[in-house]
Amino acid sequence: METNYFSLFQLLPALLWLMIILVVSQIRKGRYPGEAGKYYMYNVYVKLFFSLAFALFYILALHGGDTIAYFEGTTTLNNLFLEDPGLYFEQLFTTPTDQSMSQFFNARTGYPPRWIYREPEGFLVCKITSVLSFFTFKSFLATTLLLSYFVASASFKLFTQVRSMNIVREGYLAIGLLFLPSVNFWCTGISKDSLVYIGVLLLVHNGFIIITNYSKKRIRAIIMFVIMALMVYHIRSVVLYVTILALVLAYSSAIAKRVSSSGQATIFIRFGIIIVGFFVLTQTLSSSSESQFLEENSIFQEAAITQRDFATNVTYGENKYSIGEIEYTPLGLLRASPLAIIAGIFRPFIWESLSPSLIFNGLESSLFIYLLYLFVSKDLRHKIRQIQNKEILLFALSFVLIMAFVTGLTSGLFGVLVRLRAPLLPFMIILLSIKPKVEKTLIDP
Repeated sequence: METNYFSLFQLLPALLWLMIILVVSQIRKGRYPGEAGKYYMYNVYVKLFFSLAFALFYILALHGGDTIAYFEGTTTLNNLFLEDPGLYFEQLFTTPTDQSMSQFFNARTGYPPRWIYREPEGFLVCKITSVLSFFTFKSFLATTLLLSYFVASASFKLFTQVRSMNIVREGYLAIGLLFLPSVNFWCTGISKDSLVYIGVLLLVHNGFIIITNYSKKRIRAIIMFVIMALMVYHIRSVVLYVTILALVLAYSSAIAKRVSSSGQATIFIRFGIIIVGFFVLTQTLSSSSESQFLEENSIFQEAAITQRDFATNVTYGENKYSIGEIEYTPLGLLRASPLAIIAGIFRPFIWESLSPSLIFNGLESSLFIYLLYLFVSKDLRHKIRQIQNKEILLFALSFVLIMAFVTGLTSGLFGVLVRLRAPLLPFMIILLSIKPKVEKTLIDP
């Protein structure tokens, strides 16, 4: 399906939606007076810029790719609605198969790319963006801009929520949640990464509303939490599992505070949760051999295939990385976890990211190493106590470590790694930007 992305019918809706987004943003900015409000428009501008850069990169540099394929699938769904709305809604709730393609699509509607249609999580992106595309008149750039606005809205919700806790340095918090270049590039266009990123941000935002029991907002938060959980589950289920697990660990802190203000009670409750979690984990991962372990755990089975393919296949060039030979047993994964976590957070290092597509990632990795140095070198005991006492910091620590392990283990290619690990980067900065004891004393009465 050939589309002229710079035709009048593509550009006019994009300009119209750009103006609508800017006007709506100016109106919504009024909800955030003072210091918080100054970031609002900058956040919107940055998301719009990087979403256009992402779209133009795929149109002009790659001349295709998954983003273009998603939109081709979106267009065929829009055409299907115009031809038969009943079939359109049936397709929305039908798992795509090779046989069902001819049942729903024809020469008049066009056919979605087969490699996208065969992948249910990929075609779900088409289904979601097809709803947006009704309002953007099937304009690729307009749909991209509208999706980037939703990313901007989700990230600012979490930014204001964490900012109100007054435990993280505001400048770094803004960089992490609003202005990080690689996250804004990979997570503002039409892609799985954008929808997963929105889902994670809103899961955390609404999850903490539920945890902290703000009764007026709790029912709405539960509804939004369930919707986002379903979306993330059907696109990238492992991210949902990691997010839920980290929220449960954070919730243990809230439970401990409600049960008792005693430090011993807090330690006891958390220890109990860790014991239960360890028991569940050992039962899940228990096996007598690597083959049995891989047979019982599909995520690690896929990781093993990917890792061995990247290690032996020369077609991937120098864009791959290795964390060494891995034995896929519980003990073997435990041994591999330090290198996997380092890869998931810090790689590509600056000397590994000299290509134009990775240079921002290398610079960001240098920033993380610098923040880690500051974290360790100043008021370390105070920061550890803060992590123990603040649910958002306990969540950030759990989420970063587990997500880094999963992405570092399963990616294999730097190009894949920088996309899959994007949701953990803001929480890494939150974790490493805790206000030092001296600074907090000066600010707080």
